[in-house]
Amino acid sequence: MRTIQCRDLVGREAELEFLTTALDRADHDRGLIVLAGEAGVGKSRMARELASVASARNFTVASGRAVQASSPVPLRPIVEALTGVERTTGIPDLPALAEYRPALASMLPDWGQEGQRAAEISPLILGEALLRLLTCVGGKGTLLVLEDLHFADPETVAVVEYLADSLAGEPVLCVATLRDSTPSAALDMVRSVHARRTASVISIGRLPPADVRRMVADCLDQEDVHGQVVQRLLADSDGLPFAVEEMLASAISSGELVPGANGWRANEEVTTGVPTSITESVRHRLAGLAPKESDVVIAAAVLGRQFDWTLIPAMVDATEAEVLAALQRACEAQLVEPPCPSQVVFRFRHSLTRDAIVSDLLPPLLARHAATAAAAIQTAHPGLPGALCELAAELHEMAGQHVQAAALLLEAGRRSLQRGALTSAAASLARGRQELGQAPAAEPRMLADIDDTLSTVHMLAGDADQVVQTTDRLIAELDAIGAPASRKAEVRLRAARSLSECDQVAMAEEQVAAARALAEGTPDPRLGGWADAVAARCAIDAGKPDHALELAQSALTSAEAADLSGSAAEIACEALEVIGRRERICDTAAARAAFERAYQISSRCGLPVRRIRAMHELGTIEMFEESGSRRLCEAKGLAVECGAVSTAAVLDLQLANAWSLGTDLDRALDAAQRSQQAAARLQMNRVEAMAVAAQACIVATRGERERTEALAEQAEQLAPGDPSVLMAATGDARVTAAIVSNDLAAALETSAAAVKQGRDERLTAPALGWGYWPLLQAVAGDGGRAALRDAIDVGAEVACWNRGCLSYAEAVLAGQDGQAERAGQLAEQGRRQFARCAPWWNHIMHRLVAPAAFRDGWGDPAAWLTEAIEDLDDNGFYHLASACRGILRQAGQRVPRCGRGNAHVPGDLRKLGVTSREMDVFLLVGDGQSSAEVAAHLAISPKTVETHIASLIAKLGLGCRRELVAYAARASLPD
Repeated sequence: MRTIQCRDLVGREAELEFLTTALDRADHDRGLIVLAGEAGVGKSRMARELASVASARNFTVASGRAVQASSPVPLRPIVEALTGVERTTGIPDLPALAEYRPALASMLPDWGQEGQRAAEISPLILGEALLRLLTCVGGKGTLLVLEDLHFADPETVAVVEYLADSLAGEPVLCVATLRDSTPSAALDMVRSVHARRTASVISIGRLPPADVRRMVADCLDQEDVHGQVVQRLLADSDGLPFAVEEMLASAISSGELVPGANGWRANEEVTTGVPTSITESVRHRLAGLAPKESDVVIAAAVLGRQFDWTLIPAMVDATEAEVLAALQRACEAQLVEPPCPSQVVFRFRHSLTRDAIVSDLLPPLLARHAATAAAAIQTAHPGLPGALCELAAELHEMAGQHVQAAALLLEAGRRSLQRGALTSAAASLARGRQELGQAPAAEPRMLADIDDTLSTVHMLAGDADQVVQTTDRLIAELDAIGAPASRKAEVRLRAARSLSECDQVAMAEEQVAAARALAEGTPDPRLGGWADAVAARCAIDAGKPDHALELAQSALTSAEAADLSGSAAEIACEALEVIGRRERICDTAAARAAFERAYQISSRCGLPVRRIRAMHELGTIEMFEESGSRRLCEAKGLAVECGAVSTAAVLDLQLANAWSLGTDLDRALDAAQRSQQAAARLQMNRVEAMAVAAQACIVATRGERERTEALAEQAEQLAPGDPSVLMAATGDARVTAAIVSNDLAAALETSAAAVKQGRDERLTAPALGWGYWPLLQAVAGDGGRAALRDAIDVGAEVACWNRGCLSYAEAVLAGQDGQAERAGQLAEQGRRQFARCAPWWNHIMHRLVAPAAFRDGWGDPAAWLTEAIEDLDDNGFYHLASACRGILRQAGQRVPRCGRGNAHVPGDLRKLGVTSREMDVFLLVGDGQSSAEVAAHLAISPKTVETHIASLIAKLGLGCRRELVAYAARASLPD
């Protein structure tokens, strides 16, 4: 019997044109299109038609389908799509995927490194990993097809929502099919993204009679159709394309429609009574099969819409040949589809086909089939890899085998938890509890295991109320099975740690107290250490640093007594992190020692997340102390390697801040923009705002005042009222822009406003705004001493740039007091602090303090400004250079002429701080000229030439003049 299927897509020309146009414009328009309609209306057919068009146009096509199940497999459609990409085009190993490789490996285990686990997993991270992969798999672009989204798990729905918000401008089109006739989480999501105009929805309606006639003619392969059977079909199909094909198949199967010399004709001797529903059509064709063949189809339906045929022989006591023969007959009866491209997996033509077969089974028969299927799966696939665990659990549920179902749901929950699918994990575990509730005999140990895992899910989700509720229930269950007090204490401490991270310190302290009571009298000394470590975390989060230090030191002593082995290493790292956080604001050497030790312990004991955190803290201290970035770069590398993508976004922000004080502002801006983009996609609003504020600071240094203001406003809009963002946007960026523009009145006014905004959060002390405040007050206001005390009180001195500003401010105040020698010494201290930064930072400081130095007779302001003028001119700080000349004139000092050179400075040398005048010298030295010849050529003194040569040697990292000459001779530079 021939397969009855419409070869052409009838009645959907406008919809297909819209889709193909969207395919060609995938990098311009909205990247998600949802085909919505009722079951059987032709959504999947349209998606397949688009996939064929995309393949013909050299697009990479990835497709996956959600499957109806009481416990959907997390990310099943996404994994299926990625597996197809991996099989057909391969997964490229590109830098853009580096930090998302662990996240991809959580979905494609064969692609990751052995033993590698992502440090951070969430639907947002998985969505970004998927997006990055789809944009770089080659071809003209990528089409991602996700079918039956109404059956999808919560994580898949979240990933699709992320794609909807992120695909615009990317060469990727995502097309999803969705039933809009029944409620689902996916339908709610689609309505949401459509409302915010990040997705398009095409409503697929039923076909009008004319299109149904065209479809019937196409299915029967003739020009036109007539006859009573076809007329009834036109009426009873209700315009559903799937119903048309099903009813034609039923009529042909029964012999009511038979081929004749002039096309199909009705056999009046056979009457099937045109079915009034899909169920009747399927039932009729199933009845037309032999009993053995019918058993095979029923067994397949129990396995699901898509099924592994190799499981069926054991379920129906048949040979493989008999099963394949039965499936061939089922294909001819248009119940199942051929296994293309797979040689193992078949599927029913439509979910409605499978539903019709299963719904027709009596409950006892369904239970017997389900039990047989579960046993066959577990025999054929020990360990139940992949989706088989959820499938076997569902079959045990159908069979009424509650304990077996609960055990597999527990395993499914643990697997979902490991993959970061917290919502799916919680759903599986909750169903496991329900199954145990229906079991005839209690299983208290399994119930405790379920709640133990469920408590971890709630902790990772940050649901404080559920953490407390589940923990209390778990403790009661552990009491019922006689669990040792040590285990119950560990449960309480784990809950306390989570609650502290959720800013529920009071609730956390209650859990610690309960844990201590349980730990009394237990032989395990680690519990006391864990209790102290967690209590220390609570104390420092509650703003009690001294008490936190005492508890952390006690915890560290306990860990050392256990030789820092096993869990004692975790205790030590926790304690050292608290110690470092406490010491960081008052003793950076002690803080560095604590974090360094935590890094060593975590490296030795294989604790990657702890290792990243320790290196992150060390990098932060290095940045504060000397504006260095080496350790921050190392921490970024560790974060990328472990897939800690949100940490990588924070590290990019800190690198941008560190580099913003150097000469390579382009690199700093790139890092800030990377941080902003990653934070925006991961919904890290505060980090995104701070990254935009960092960009404002960078462009402010360049003198781009209008752009600074626009970025500062953007940052404040992203995190309204946040003190750190307000201080960065105003105290750092706007004040810098005003200073660079030589608008000191605006700088002073803006600085005062920033400090007023930032007083509410003392931990923002490292912000440059706290350094500017006392300096501007000292040089332009009358509140320098009070401002200096304010800055010191909030710990501004922890950062080298603020130490520099405070030293210059103290110099001004000392000069006012007539302490000229001390003022000069303080100015030199400030110069040394800023020596780690780009040269213009000391020039900016000198411009600010020079009038006071001239007035009060301290330092060497004439030399400062003379040196500053040329460098400021060379680097585009024309307002400041002009101000320096004005100060010299007012002081009656010789004003140097505009000393800018004529040579172009290549970008790589400009990043090193090489000026255009130094470039003039560099080129002439490269030509072999002596210092005297260079001096004569440039009309400057030989001493000035030697000064430029010494500066070039230092900036280029060379050892002597001979190396400079050789370097200049080799360089490919313009004349």
